[in-house]
Amino acid sequence: MTVRSLITRLTLRDQTSTIHDIVSAVVIFILGMILLALGVHAFDQFPVLVPFRAEELHWWHSVPLALASIATGYQTRYPLGVFYAITVCLLVDMALGLHLAVLIPWANTVYNAGRYTPGTRLRWLLLAFNALVFCWIWVFSGEIAAALNGLLQIALTSLIAVWWGSEVRRGDEQTEAERLKSLAARRREEHERQELLRRQRADLAAQLHDTISSHLSTISIYTAGSLDAPRDPARDTEVLTEIRHASLAALSQMRELIDVLRTFADDDHTVPAGPPSVAQMLQRLQAAGLTITMTQETQATLRNTVDAVDTSETRAVSHVLQEALTNALKHGDGTATIHCETTSDRLSCTVWNPLADSMEPLMAKQSEELSGGLGLGAMATVIHHTGGLFAAGTTADAGTHHWEVRLDIPITQQHHATRDQGVNAQ
Repeated sequence: MTVRSLITRLTLRDQTSTIHDIVSAVVIFILGMILLALGVHAFDQFPVLVPFRAEELHWWHSVPLALASIATGYQTRYPLGVFYAITVCLLVDMALGLHLAVLIPWANTVYNAGRYTPGTRLRWLLLAFNALVFCWIWVFSGEIAAALNGLLQIALTSLIAVWWGSEVRRGDEQTEAERLKSLAARRREEHERQELLRRQRADLAAQLHDTISSHLSTISIYTAGSLDAPRDPARDTEVLTEIRHASLAALSQMRELIDVLRTFADDDHTVPAGPPSVAQMLQRLQAAGLTITMTQETQATLRNTVDAVDTSETRAVSHVLQEALTNALKHGDGTATIHCETTSDRLSCTVWNPLADSMEPLMAKQSEELSGGLGLGAMATVIHHTGGLFAAGTTADAGTHHWEVRLDIPITQQHHATRDQGVNAQ
């Protein structure tokens, strides 16, 4: 799990919790108002402490109900704080004669506090509150039976809410523990896989090292024998041919060895991270002195297909374009041309640049087997791992030698959706 995905997940969870709290507040308020509208009376066990009759105070219960509903909108973010606030609203409603419409949001906040906070503090708070309710009714009514009845109502409500919230909390904790356990298992498997890859690469590197050593030993034996023996043109030509074959084989094995050693065990078959956007990369190369030519269609394709969507394919294209244009700046005449186009499921790009005069004879005479090709090998590997095609080489046009890099990769439906949005915006 990356930092970006973790932040996105936490943000979505917070947004979902906020919406759920608001919906709960609205539902609780509507339910309470329905109870008041139906004429449900306050509990008889709770004495009225204001000089009005219970019938005159009926709709006044909507005031603590509204305040409790507003506080419910913050219950997930501040569970204990909301519990304190709604408990105060319940005490106010008890002075008017406790009504079921206000008891409902209090039971909800007890459940919520039991789910999202440790239970020890909440249990002591509820115990103290139940004792307060018992003393409240006994002192103001003088009837111990009424006090016991009121205590029973509050105690049962709080007990059921705390038990329910604790059970849900326990389930959440078990789910989180299983998730962490699964995550640790995946990390362990990934570590074992990476360790296996490291061992395989080390074994392959050792085998290639032995093979290269064998070729170099063959070259040494042939050259020593040729130097010690009398001169014989036919035999010397044959020896030199064998030496050339051995040196080319050693060079090929050396390329494979370097490719193996350059791979990263912790990032198997992925594109090197961190290439800038195509626009930034082109701007930087142009500032360095490279003249880049492209059509408006190519600019739109790069902007809508490569820059707009962050996938392994688009990162591969950005990486290869950066390498190809950097090579054009280093080894060309200071100019480069880019052409990109998309089909229903493919993206094709071509970068070509004239070679500098000092490079043309060298490139014309250089054998394909003798070319180092490490940069080209890395670019080809990046494209091939995305399921694409890669090609590079020299071309001749009207006596001018060009170096051309071509790539063709598959694109997903996400690219098309982003491209269509870009076209519609234009």
